[in-house]
Amino acid sequence: MRADGPVTAAAGGRGGAVPRGGGTTRARTAPAAGLLATALLAASAPTATAAPPRAVVVPCGAVLTTSARLAADVVCPGGQGLTLAADGIELNLNGHDLTGPGAASTLTTGVLVEADGVVVRNGRVSGWASGVRAGVDRDLRLALQTSSATVRGVRLEGNGTGAHAIDGGSLSVRGSRLAGNGLGGYAYHRGRLLVEGSTAEGNDTGLFAYGDDRDGLVVRGSTVRGNRSSGVACGQSGDVVLERTTVQRNPVGLDLDACSARITGSAFVWNTVHAAVRLDLGDVLTARCTGATRDGGPLPFPVEPCGPGSAPAASTGRGWPAG
Repeated sequence: MRADGPVTAAAGGRGGAVPRGGGTTRARTAPAAGLLATALLAASAPTATAAPPRAVVVPCGAVLTTSARLAADVVCPGGQGLTLAADGIELNLNGHDLTGPGAASTLTTGVLVEADGVVVRNGRVSGWASGVRAGVDRDLRLALQTSSATVRGVRLEGNGTGAHAIDGGSLSVRGSRLAGNGLGGYAYHRGRLLVEGSTAEGNDTGLFAYGDDRDGLVVRGSTVRGNRSSGVACGQSGDVVLERTTVQRNPVGLDLDACSARITGSAFVWNTVHAAVRLDLGDVLTARCTGATRDGGPLPFPVEPCGPGSAPAASTGRGWPAG
């Protein structure tokens, strides 16, 4: 398709004893049928689930090794956030705020992930240098350790960086809002960041990848709009994947500077410039089933057509090309 083409945004039991004086096999089958019915009823009964943790007041600076559900907002003017230090635990913000001393504060983190498979959900994290961070800067430790978290239904707002994955850290941000941060999300040097079903808006830069591994930043089924400089950007060996994502109303929709990107089924809509591309030797840029509105100019790279049974991401609005 042309770069200015349509936009893709039972068990049985033993029978009973035969009555004295003789009996038939029918006397054995009736109890077996009863046991079978009982077993089937037991199997269909609802399974009891563990009760959620009792809501508790969590102090600033707490290191959590069991799941916790907040009973109140946590306000930390001293800059000591919460640390998740045991695999598989959950921090349920329970609709509350976790607030730090301000986005301009240095080396402060709202939720520091130091374990694998943890969950942060249902609340707001604001006023930190990093809202949620997995991984530790390699210059601050001798050995690389891994950590991972799912951030679900969280508003990461007004931080230096909303979701921050660095050196061995992995974050999956789902159904969340990253807004009003310096960087909405940042994958840095072997960090991995997945943003899925989420919105990044009103940040200085929506989402950014730098010096990470392949698939370091994956944006899937999301909207990146109204950011103050770039919607999605990468630099110096960063690696970005855009899938079924709308990039809308940014000064620069996609800003690639010496990094790689793979774009599929996505839409560039009403950006001042849809894409700025500066590749170094070895960088790779591929695009398929993706298009743009005429506003913002044509995409400055070739786009493969959609395959059979697929279509560009649908959208409505002024300036759609005819074909």
